[in-house]
Amino acid sequence: MLYTYQYPFVPETMPLWYVFVFIFGLCLGSFLNVCIWRIPRGESVVFDPSHCPNCNYRLKWYENIPVLSWLCLRGHCSNCKIPISPGYLFIELITGILIVADWWRVVNWHRPLPLFIFYTLATILFIVTFFTDLKHKIIPNKLTYTVIIICFILAFFLPQGLLEDNSIDAFVNSFTGALIAGGCLAVVLILGKIILKKDALGWGDVKFIAAVGACFGLFPLVWFFTILVGSILGTLTITFLLLFKKQKWSGEIPFGPFLAVAGYLWILCGQELFDKYFEFIKYLVQL
Repeated sequence: MLYTYQYPFVPETMPLWYVFVFIFGLCLGSFLNVCIWRIPRGESVVFDPSHCPNCNYRLKWYENIPVLSWLCLRGHCSNCKIPISPGYLFIELITGILIVADWWRVVNWHRPLPLFIFYTLATILFIVTFFTDLKHKIIPNKLTYTVIIICFILAFFLPQGLLEDNSIDAFVNSFTGALIAGGCLAVVLILGKIILKKDALGWGDVKFIAAVGACFGLFPLVWFFTILVGSILGTLTITFLLLFKKQKWSGEIPFGPFLAVAGYLWILCGQELFDKYFEFIKYLVQL
């Protein structure tokens, strides 16, 4: 039934929907810029109006248009003329592209539209985590707790977003996903500290994985895929730095960005990669 889901619009309008989704992604990226800048600093992302961080000049509405405003202002504040990082433009564009990819994944699979909402929420988690942990080495509680709570609510009211038909089943799926995913990584963190006598992970990573479990539910083990692939990406990056950059291991490389990339890989091609992985394991067992 899930693979023959009928959408409430005609196929001929699909190109237009992609345009709408991209514009929505750009606007979302503008908001994520605010989150990435303000959350680590303990500032409100809702009530404080957009302003220049240098001169506190309050931006006009036409200076808040995603991408276009940065280009028209030539990357400078209109008041104090200080350069505005092209990172703002990059985050808006990458968010637009990733949200379009979320939409494509849902409609290409002919999955229920509520799944797009869960994918979007997970993408927000991945983008903000990637940049805040990379720059500040933190995964904010405000981000992970908010995502977890919203997922629980959405699971109950939009059970099809977790590919369930029943609200209670979807809520239980989301809740157990958060509990078991976070619990498993918490055990790894505690055992790692006992064995290594130092923190190999942070509690922010645990809460991030719990949020991933809440977004996707207990199955199909997205949280396990995220930990596995994130660990592989982290190991490859550290190996590259040690071998080619000739840097000494300091233990200060944040794990969150690797988890974020791995989590989004699931949305793009995780199910296919997981299937290949289990086929490979099955082949090894039969040898």
